Amino acid sequence: MTKTVTSLFHGEHHATAAANRLKQAGIPADDLDIWTTPHNLAPLLEDLGVSRADAHAYAEGVVRGGTVVIVRCAAPEVGKVVEILDQEGLLDLDEQQAEWRTEGWEAAGPAGDAARPPDAVPAAAETERAVEVIRGRIRVQSRRAERPGRE
Repeated sequence: MTKTVTSLFHGEHHATAAANRLKQAGIPADDLDIWTTPHNLAPLLEDLGVSRADAHAYAEGVVRGGTVVIVRCAAPEVGKVVEILDQEGLLDLDEQQAEWRTEGWEAAGPAGDAARPPDAVPAAAETERAVEVIRGRIRVQSRRAERPGRE
């Protein structure tokens, strides 16, 4: 099963350093994305299995000067990916959201999930979505797509 590992960094320098270390550790460049602009970031993350709330929080982090790193990897590589990401200027997404809320920011919530238009759902219907949060800084998403059934 493919995992999606997401993290928010203080800035592009830290994100690029982490991406370079991931490449040196054998993660293919095609499996890494670095986002420094929020345009289309939230919908992309949602399509990768990230919750609507987290997707919009990551986009807000980028608006506020952060950089998001997205890594797609096989389950056995997750530990190595997390270890590398955790060494480079990560922001704690949970702490950031709490701070932003004190400034008046409103997170996308469960009601927003229900309001998501059907055409925005990825082509394969989700049957399983699991999120592992590692000390608030790194999110690991697992998602299995439903396979067409036989009638």
